[in-house]
Amino acid sequence: MANPVPSPRRVSRITCQVHGRLSDVVKRRLTQLGVDSALMESGRTVRELRTSRPFGLPGATVRLDDAPSEVFRITVPTDAESTVMDSLIRAAELDAPGHGSIFCRRLNEYGNFELPEIYDSSEAERAGDSRRGVEPRDSARGGPGDAGRPQSHTLLRDLTLITCILSMPGSGEQVARVALDLGSCVPVVTLGRGTGVRDRLGLLRITIPVQKEIVRLLVPEHDANEIMRLLIEEARLDRPGRGFLYRTPVEAALLDTSLRIGRQEHAASIEQIIAAVDELKRGTSWRKRFAAMDRSGGDPTRYLRPENREIALISGEGRTNRLIEAAIAAGAGG
Repeated sequence: MANPVPSPRRVSRITCQVHGRLSDVVKRRLTQLGVDSALMESGRTVRELRTSRPFGLPGATVRLDDAPSEVFRITVPTDAESTVMDSLIRAAELDAPGHGSIFCRRLNEYGNFELPEIYDSSEAERAGDSRRGVEPRDSARGGPGDAGRPQSHTLLRDLTLITCILSMPGSGEQVARVALDLGSCVPVVTLGRGTGVRDRLGLLRITIPVQKEIVRLLVPEHDANEIMRLLIEEARLDRPGRGFLYRTPVEAALLDTSLRIGRQEHAASIEQIIAAVDELKRGTSWRKRFAAMDRSGGDPTRYLRPENREIALISGEGRTNRLIEAAIAAGAGG
């Protein structure tokens, strides 16, 4: 008799994207919180590097600069998402530019394993301080590191996640440049392997590389359609074999505001100012930028298929091919 299909349960999937040197900090904090299982993925963040022109010439040169990044994905009960996100923000100091970003999505999960029992974040921080030999702070004195009175962070709740899966070499740089030029977010790029339709093309499969670049962008919800139109045009995703993109809703997020690297001429960068206004306004709707944009390119949603859904399969090594074959046999594209 086949094992019965488990009933879906509503969970929170938290994704924490940090600079490579903060990876161990996030691992320790997850252990202290009681999270014993996390999906890790290595990638890179892309920013603009501005340097002065040689020989004292006016202006600056601009090029893209990569930095190593680690992506953590964990699944927690929905009532624990705020505790986990706030604790990770404090541990990795994600409110500091350049450290990384974090966001949460609500989804239906099928599985036969128990969700982690999340410990109190203040206890986790005290445990971390004691292991490092740091004297716990007196709650009466307060301060941003006070475990007895954890600092609250203003999370943005009007964002959407755009995922671009690109087949052509160099497309990731094109998409990242569009995002940085718009000032929307810091792109995170990872690598993957494509299968499905490509495997059924016979000799034509050599025209579509098996290696894929996956670019993830956290953008304001009200500008998502127009940003997707620009990405489709730039990467030519309306042509066969170039790749595809899709968007998914985000429950809450804290963004990395360090879009550009270089000498800072003022007390605060424009990205820091924008982040401060986002916090004051409690959202990003104040900076909507596409209201008066020329829409001669047509409706960007004509490329989208709203009846589709994202299904993510996470399994032990060695079972992936079987799961892919079953998914394709059931009608998945790849």
